[in-house]
This record gives sequence, structure tokens and C-alpha cells, in this order.
Amino acid sequence: MIEKIIEYQNQSEINFEKTKNLSTISNYIVAFILFISSTFIAALTFPFRYIYKKVFQTNSHSKILTLDESNIETILNKEELVLLDFWAEWCGPCVMMSSIIEKFASESKNIKVGKVNADFNKSIIDKYQIRGLPQFILVKTEKKLNDLQVQ
Repeated sequence: MIEKIIEYQNQSEINFEKTKNLSTISNYIVAFILFISSTFIAALTFPFRYIYKKVFQTNSHSKILTLDESNIETILNKEELVLLDFWAEWCGPCVMMSSIIEKFASESKNIKVGKVNADFNKSIIDKYQIRGLPQFILVKTEKKLNDLQVQ
């Protein structure tokens, strides 16, 4: 269901950019209302989701790394490809994307996924010039093989 809403929002925006008529404008307005509603709902349900996660959920099976100022450089230097997911608890689209990102992280073989909470990591947000949420950045690190000699 969430994937269909996201697909609808994306397609509405694409159609609105191509052609501006009554149909595309009305679809764009509906998509915008869905976006605002999801953010409003995410903000209102934040305390309940937080308590639920702390009490009932253990994400020990999750493949997503939680990144912050203390560990991001270590992870980026260790892994060749890292998808950075910049998000916040109050961001409706971020909450909607979480299940999709979790699925991607569990199915991905070569890409590690790290979530960066925008509310608590201002220096990372500034470094990557994040201006809106959610935002995704794929970071590729070149591995240097200093000890490898070709004979």
C-alpha cells in the first residue's frame, strides 16, 4: 500500500512537470495533501511509535546501520558502497519509506544501508548539504590496496 502511495506521488509530480492541465493539477494537489497528511500523522504518532519500538521491538535482525557523528567515518571507510538514508521521526515520507529501505537493506548484497537521524546529527547534515527529508546519498569509497604487489 505504501509503495502505491509513493508511486502515485512521484507520478503526479512527473505528470505535473510535463503538462499542466486540470487533471495533472488536481492529482498534484491530492499528492501534496497526502504528503502533508503523512507528515502530520508521523508527528502525532511519534510518541507511540517510540514507545512501541523501545518496549516491543528488537531490531537485532535489521541490516540497517544507525549512523551518527561517532561512527559514520569508520563505516564509510570500511565499506565500499553505503546508502545514506537521511530521515527524521516527524517526517511522514521518511516513516513511509522505512519498510522499503529495510527490504532493500535485507536484499542488498553489495550495498550497506545506514540511517542518519537529521535531528541529532547536524554536522553530518551540513557536510552532505541536506536540505530536505527524506534524502538518500550513495557513497562509494575507493579501497586502496597498499600491500598488494603484482609480479
